[in-house]
Amino acid sequence: MKNRILTATGTLGALALALALAPVNAGQGIQYRFTPGSGNGGCWVDFPGPNLPGSDTPTQVRFSVRVRDGNFGASILVNGWPKAQEMASSEANFPMTVTFDTGKTTTSRSGGYESGFNDSAWAGWGAGPASDAALAMLKDAKTARIKFDGKDFGAVDFQMKGLAHAAIIDCVEKTKAGA
Repeated sequence: MKNRILTATGTLGALALALALAPVNAGQGIQYRFTPGSGNGGCWVDFPGPNLPGSDTPTQVRFSVRVRDGNFGASILVNGWPKAQEMASSEANFPMTVTFDTGKTTTSRSGGYESGFNDSAWAGWGAGPASDAALAMLKDAKTARIKFDGKDFGAVDFQMKGLAHAAIIDCVEKTKAGA
């Protein structure tokens, strides 16, 4: 997967311009830590997440969209998470709730645990209005607090209002255009 910070076109191009024009004190640099990606018909953006509850194990938080139907998803990605490994074959449904710093909240239609390349907690909103609304909530958000399987997983910091939304939309637009 290729890491990139910002592209110069589309939605992220506007963010890049805003960053370039933002005042910065001499000797200070601006660093944003996120990893956009795409593959298998989806677009996503990963951010450093909080540690797993009750541990010092770091997480990555991913927000994603399936391009063909707009299905919104969220995942907590971890290496070596015993709970995910134990529950990966479970048929139980564990919806995820995401509360943004804007005060808006959304709860997924479905969710569960996976174990493979990463151990993870995943959630899907389903194609349609629920996914559209969840994605739209990212537009004005700088942080999001995640609750899953009865636990508060803490907040993820997007580091800049709208960055998560812009990264996903940029990818979706490029994918639809065949770029």
